[in-house]
Amino acid sequence: MKEKISEMAESLLDDLIEDLRSLLVIESKKSDPCRDYPYGINCGRVLEKALEIGQAHGFSTKNIDNRMAYCSIGKENNNGYICAMGHLDVVEEMDGRYYPPFKGEIHNNRIYARGALDNKGPIMAAFYGLIVLKKLGINFNREFRIIFGADEESGMSDLEYYLSKEKPPLAGFTPDNKFPAIYGERARARIEVSGSNEKMEEFINTKIFVGDPVTNLGIDFADEDFGKMILRGKKLSRRDYEYIFSFTLATPKCDIDEVIGSIKKKAPGLNVKLLDYKKWMERDKTSSLVKILNESYNYMMDDEATPTSTTGMTYAHFCPNIIPFGPSFPGQNGIAHLPNEWMDLDDLFSLVKIYAYAFYRLNEYYK
Repeated sequence: MKEKISEMAESLLDDLIEDLRSLLVIESKKSDPCRDYPYGINCGRVLEKALEIGQAHGFSTKNIDNRMAYCSIGKENNNGYICAMGHLDVVEEMDGRYYPPFKGEIHNNRIYARGALDNKGPIMAAFYGLIVLKKLGINFNREFRIIFGADEESGMSDLEYYLSKEKPPLAGFTPDNKFPAIYGERARARIEVSGSNEKMEEFINTKIFVGDPVTNLGIDFADEDFGKMILRGKKLSRRDYEYIFSFTLATPKCDIDEVIGSIKKKAPGLNVKLLDYKKWMERDKTSSLVKILNESYNYMMDDEATPTSTTGMTYAHFCPNIIPFGPSFPGQNGIAHLPNEWMDLDDLFSLVKIYAYAFYRLNEYYK
């Protein structure tokens, strides 16, 4: 099967690049609602283009009120569906770029554009994984969906809306993180410390800029699955007559009230507020889904990687029965939100093969 998938994928590479470029040229940044487009016209247009591509390849399509959309193939029944879920909305372009952000230009075997890696390229690779199986004559034992979102970068309200209209998947993945199979995502907390200049100066100089701030604040929690607490996203600002210091914690499994309590003890005379908190996501690392996806990656890449966790937050955090699975390979550093976002074409083609085989395995398992 590896050879059949690889040969078919190779024959589709030019089509994949053409379809991907048709999505990359759309400036699908969230904007003010307009008519029937809750995330702005361009986020609606990119969903429509994805469905147009799906129809051209013989897939059934459905638009969920311009918030999410999907292309599907296989038997539609009450036995549930298998999916890959990605997003077509992108963050703002940044200064310092040397290639246009919405052209999809290819240089040195890389395709450059907003969304090339995050997440238009990977979700299209998953879509082409199904096309590979379709062209190989695989009989799909149940419905398979490629689900496209349009508000992942701004809070994932698209997913909440989708789940209010559609049943959750039986199994699946989101190609929006890293390989191999990811069974857990850390919790995330946004914290604000505020107060007078004098107190804030003392706090920052003694707890943040000297040594390890996690240890200084007494929040050096850790566990076997997620590792040590991480503090990042530091920001200092001023509001009226007080200073505001905010930061984000990527937390292992721990009591957030205990975390806040410890910070308060280390910040006397200052106000400590929990602005936002999302609990960790953890799937059974021995589950059939994690096992199948991890084995698929290892088989296609001749690797022996084991399932792991991540500091990132994807659709899998809030959608039942899916996990993060790619697109970044071990050792690669994230460049998704940097000025010159790109996707290596060899990696893109590897994704097609990995996802095709993963879908093949899931199709066999869920007969």
